[in-house]
Amino acid sequence: MEGETGGKEMGRIIYWASVLLTAIGLFWPVLYGNIKALRNIPGNPSIQALIMVLVFGALAYFTYREGDRETNGGEVTASG
Repeated sequence: MEGETGGKEMGRIIYWASVLLTAIGLFWPVLYGNIKALRNIPGNPSIQALIMVLVFGALAYFTYREGDRETNGGEVTASG
């Protein structure tokens, strides 16, 4: 039982990290153009953004667990 709880927690961390990195990927060309230190990264920022969104978005999709809601016995309601 203890390992199962740890696995759920790790999955939740991976999910939130991948969502955050997907959001960064959406704005990567803007960040790349405005932050001078990022311009040292070689490559096309549009291609980098597309790859970030695809990779981290897919990771977020596959690590999302709909049944992990702990409020209302797993029911999804308008209030959360």
